[in-house]
Amino acid sequence: MIKLDNKFLEFELVTQEGILVANKVTKIKVHTSLGGLTILPNHAEIKSDIKPGTMKVSFLDESKEDIKYTLSEGVLEASPNKITIISQTAKVKEEVDPYKL
Repeated sequence: MIKLDNKFLEFELVTQEGILVANKVTKIKVHTSLGGLTILPNHAEIKSDIKPGTMKVSFLDESKEDIKYTLSEGVLEASPNKITIISQTAKVKEEVDPYKL
């Protein structure tokens, strides 16, 4: 039986180069061919493609800020306590400060 009182998800972001991220998260926002998708703990099982774009990850460790990643095409598989995203490429998205030269 699946435990449905999870407070976090085990998250893995995998690229051709290997595992880029393996951490506990509270929320992931990603784009699929059906639109934007937010994955939270206790989410129903799902498998989907992902579209190239930005993914936002909220970590369980509150001292860590949310991180945005730029992804290429890929797939995701989520269960109530784990999410794995496999993308051809992924990198931390650089935020540009318009007021900084």
